[in-house]
Amino acid sequence: MTASINHEGKKLDRLCVAVIGAGKMGFLHSGIFNSFRDCRLVAICEKNSTIVGILEQNLPKIRIFKDYHEMLENGGIDIVVVTTPVYLHRTMIESALSYGVNVFAEKPLALSGIECRSLVERVHSSKTMVGYCRRFMGTYKFVKNIIESEKLGCPIRFRSQLFVGQIFKKSKGWQYDISKSGGGVVMDLGSHAIDMFHFLFGSIRNVTAIGHHLYDRNIEDHASIALEFENYLKGSLEVSWSMKDYRMPELKIIVDFDHGSIIATEKYVDIFSNVDEGSIKKGHNIYYKQQLAEKVSINIGGQEYTSEDRYFVQCVLDNKEPTCSFKEGAKTNAVIDSIYKSMKEKHVEKINYLSE
Repeated sequence: MTASINHEGKKLDRLCVAVIGAGKMGFLHSGIFNSFRDCRLVAICEKNSTIVGILEQNLPKIRIFKDYHEMLENGGIDIVVVTTPVYLHRTMIESALSYGVNVFAEKPLALSGIECRSLVERVHSSKTMVGYCRRFMGTYKFVKNIIESEKLGCPIRFRSQLFVGQIFKKSKGWQYDISKSGGGVVMDLGSHAIDMFHFLFGSIRNVTAIGHHLYDRNIEDHASIALEFENYLKGSLEVSWSMKDYRMPELKIIVDFDHGSIIATEKYVDIFSNVDEGSIKKGHNIYYKQQLAEKVSINIGGQEYTSEDRYFVQCVLDNKEPTCSFKEGAKTNAVIDSIYKSMKEKHVEKINYLSE
């Protein structure tokens, strides 16, 4: 195992991890990080008194805090994992960065591109990452390899959909309060698709979007989005959290190439090739996630969560910049800002990334 140097100049061979937010994702990441031989879960921050009581009773060796400022001041932390609602991300991440610790934040990074810019500007020597877990699914990684290898030629166009059956009436909670969520289905579910487009196809030049308010006038439940990329590739996305018969979120991407096509989902990749090209034969080639998934030491909720956490730990130990750093994650927020502006003003919106 490679050793790393923390912000105090000390050589590390075991990283101390703290988690802010003891919800579903907080527990998931707590279990994964604590399972690694080169990590140790040392603290959890949660303000809910009932949950705090349960944690203190069942995790006597873990320090439990109600105030994340107190947790950070207490010291001894190398990685902070932020799994709270998105409207709390900015202040929590800013505080963690001020202590020089490495930060993993669940998606999306923040409420807006402006908030993301503020966070990116505060990153100095810390390693950062946004939890867009689909980057670590074997099926989409396989598609990226096909694109980069040009075995089917270049992508010509794509169409995609991301659906789940979740909302069928006006709902309550922070997710449906635009001041706390930043938006509806585009912000919540669509951010996964937009990040995947960056991962597969590169930077986006402009977007045109239409939102549909099925159950709530303040947030969109369905959206239709056209995208044009810097390499002039064009694609489309339909995203909805109000689609019946989709118990789990499913992202389907259909890409047309010079010499064939690909249908990719979380579960399988179907390649149709017009030519024989190495392991890809002329005709249909179907690969299932079981064949493509990375082998992991522990599987809690999906291989991809362990893979992304393991990747981040290794980046910290090797002093290497993660591919989905805050700067990369902020690109998704920039696109979402333009999507909402296009919905409102009903015209094409250019993307303004941080570097522009």
